[in-house]
Amino acid sequence: MVDVYEDTLREIGRITTTWAKFEHWIDQAIWILADIDPRKGACITSQVGSIHGKFRALLALMEEAKRPKPAIDAANQLSTKAANVVNVRNRFAHGPLDMGVNLETRKFEMYSRRVGNSGKVVTFETVPLTEDDLKEAQSKVSELYQGLLDNWYLIVGTDSPDALAPPHI
Repeated sequence: MVDVYEDTLREIGRITTTWAKFEHWIDQAIWILADIDPRKGACITSQVGSIHGKFRALLALMEEAKRPKPAIDAANQLSTKAANVVNVRNRFAHGPLDMGVNLETRKFEMYSRRVGNSGKVVTFETVPLTEDDLKEAQSKVSELYQGLLDNWYLIVGTDSPDALAPPHI
């Protein structure tokens, strides 16, 4: 019983931590393009609560820095993808978990509670949470994160694709 719960929490941790790393790199790109000290930049970006707002800031700074069209296109593509993947991440970061027994298999299973609305449609359901669901979510978040790393040099304008994030102070 405990293994199912702990394994599920471990996988949710992977999803949410990978997303957090992705967001942190977006913050760092904003600090670099704004030419601002990371500590001062964090005072600002930590107040931007949505990935949508962070990308709006990033894209505006890229325009100000006169980044080339391929760089802006890459950031726009990441922004569009992030707008979809954030919903995947939110499902796991904010969705309550329940554990129950499948009466057919007599095994413990995890269930995800989905409560919310999108306009006029209200979602209020409890659905099985499978290992495949977790793997698919991690794959989507990881692919998004890797896309940012692959385009990092293009977005922030470093000399080399190997020039990664600035050191933390």
